[in-house]
Amino acid sequence: MLVWQFALAADSVPQGKLAVLTLDPANTTIRYSVSGWPHHTRGTFSLKRGLIRIDPQNGKMNGVITVDAASGNSGHSLRDDRMKSSILEASRYPEISFAPQQVVSHGNPQAEFPVTVRGLMSLHGTQHPLTVDASVRREANEVTIHCSFVIPYVDWGLENPSILMFKVSKRVHVDMTTEAHLTWVSSSTATPTAPTAPAPVTVR
Repeated sequence: MLVWQFALAADSVPQGKLAVLTLDPANTTIRYSVSGWPHHTRGTFSLKRGLIRIDPQNGKMNGVITVDAASGNSGHSLRDDRMKSSILEASRYPEISFAPQQVVSHGNPQAEFPVTVRGLMSLHGTQHPLTVDASVRREANEVTIHCSFVIPYVDWGLENPSILMFKVSKRVHVDMTTEAHLTWVSSSTATPTAPTAPAPVTVR
């Protein structure tokens, strides 16, 4: 059985408890980059909320991390307006979310260690399986998480923004760093305190 120690090198995992991570939007940075010609696009998105529960005994997870789809900002108003209105359709799909489901591997739980998490990303009304590699650092009950992943947004059904000689990659690279607060709740009495991911149109 996997026992995910959650960086508790010198501590014991409370028996019968779930680890709860509450993400801090004010201390979260989400950066994206898209290669292209004649320019390379870089920008940011804003976290709306995030709460993750982890069972240390088996690595199972639930909860959701939610991003404001209308917050995309590359510093170029015309490009951002097109991204929000034509590609993301933020007025129709105002949130982008990731619902973690399972820790599939982790490194030695010292001060900082790697974690691989499997879950579902909801983008443009559809959920897609996504595996995320992250690094976790814990100091007392404060946790820093950094992760990087790639979203093949065109393969996932979104509009390809390339026009004539202006070429844009069909994949977007995302880097996220967030601060979270760790608490423990009873596994027998825990109830959801964060919204679940929206029901999918389809899962691909």
